Amino acid sequence: MDGTTPGPGDGTRERPWSSLAEALGRPGVVTVHLAAGEYRGSFTLPEGVRLEGEGPATVLVAEGPEAVVLRAEGSEQNVLPPVLDAPSPESRSASGADQPLVAEQGVTLLRNLSIRGGAWGVEVTRGRQVRAEKVSFTGQRRGGVQVRAGRFDAESSRFEASIPETVGVVLETPPEAAVAPVSPRTTRLRDIHFTGPFRRAVRVRGAQASALLEEVVVSGAVSALGMDGGHAEVRRSSAQAGTGAAFSVVEGTLVLREVSVAGHELALSVVQSPRLEVRGFQSVGAGRAGLAVVASRNVVLQDVVVRGSGSHGALQLTGSQVEVRRLRVEAAEEYGVLAVGGRLRLRDAIVSRVHSSDGITGDALHLRQVVADVEGVVVRGASGACVLATQNARVALRDADLERCGQAALLADTLATLDARSVEVRDSARTALSAMGDGVLRVDVLRSRKSGQGLVGAECTGATRIHLGRVDSEDSRGTELSCVKRTVEPAPGPR
Repeated sequence: MDGTTPGPGDGTRERPWSSLAEALGRPGVVTVHLAAGEYRGSFTLPEGVRLEGEGPATVLVAEGPEAVVLRAEGSEQNVLPPVLDAPSPESRSASGADQPLVAEQGVTLLRNLSIRGGAWGVEVTRGRQVRAEKVSFTGQRRGGVQVRAGRFDAESSRFEASIPETVGVVLETPPEAAVAPVSPRTTRLRDIHFTGPFRRAVRVRGAQASALLEEVVVSGAVSALGMDGGHAEVRRSSAQAGTGAAFSVVEGTLVLREVSVAGHELALSVVQSPRLEVRGFQSVGAGRAGLAVVASRNVVLQDVVVRGSGSHGALQLTGSQVEVRRLRVEAAEEYGVLAVGGRLRLRDAIVSRVHSSDGITGDALHLRQVVADVEGVVVRGASGACVLATQNARVALRDADLERCGQAALLADTLATLDARSVEVRDSARTALSAMGDGVLRVDVLRSRKSGQGLVGAECTGATRIHLGRVDSEDSRGTELSCVKRTVEPAPGPR
């Protein structure tokens, strides 16, 4: 169609329709080719229609600030979720969002055009399925796309926010869902750029919402992804230049694979998640913490790198069940790993250059009230303790290489128990080993060199004890203290 054509048309190339409303009003599934120009109005998209423009110069514009540019509303019979092909085991996602649609039947297609202004660019309801390819969304006052029931997929498209507090794509329950069954809401976004001050580039709300993001780049948004329930999977994507938590989850399940974050207050914030899986994640320059996990279970963090983090440390774990494999921390402030409560299994970690702004903390591993099993840890510089167990923590440590610890290399404090085996300590500013506050430290197969204030330092009050098994040290200072016991038995294994 061509809005510049005078008089009525019949939809042919020779006599195109003169208005988009006229073209969309025709019965049956049609493909509408839009010439360059502006098409003003709020349009309803019939099921299966295809709108194909000529690039950014083909612009659909809302007539009013509260209007929706394009509505895709299904019939009452379409409230059920879309029928999907069963994927192969290799391609199946836990969310189901990457399952391909059955051919193109019933799918509304938007291609090669721009959507500008209005409250929303596209609204999807009642089980409709909409796909966008090479579409740009700009100037919406509330958000680019709202999915209340149905599915929205996009590829090679852009979302630009011109005002704060907007959202790029949101999957949310309509108000009437409080008294009616909730329909599934899904989205798949591939090769998408979000730019500008979005409150959230993508928001997932409710148990029936799921999202798959692949090769998505978010720049300038407060959060790249915000979740209140639901499921999301993010692959080969990045977020940068934001101010809040780049990925924020409350009660939802999240899978991250090959994701990077630059800046942001936190790279990842997760609260009460039943499942979190992170594989191949990098955080650079977080303002507060790289990753913060609270009251969550079934947490797996693998191949995680945190370079530069603020006052809450690189990795902060609170009351959670967490397994960490192959962790790298560089230049963290206050803490490398902070674990409070819950259970931690840590394998293969390298922590370097942990510093403290107030001189109080700066611990590479700060383990408090937690049951921790730690193996294969390398520390290269910490202004505090290299490994601190405190406040009734129960820690088993094996195969540790600790260098340039500002305080003790191993410290058991305040009713904590730290069992350490196969540990090498070099260049501790104070002592290699320390205990206080009824803490118990048991060490076997220890090699210690160049400790500034001796091998052992302890406040021998109450139940405070240090048990020494096989120790190779050039310095025996502190071994004469009353709470230091020599034993020929190896230290107990992990509990």
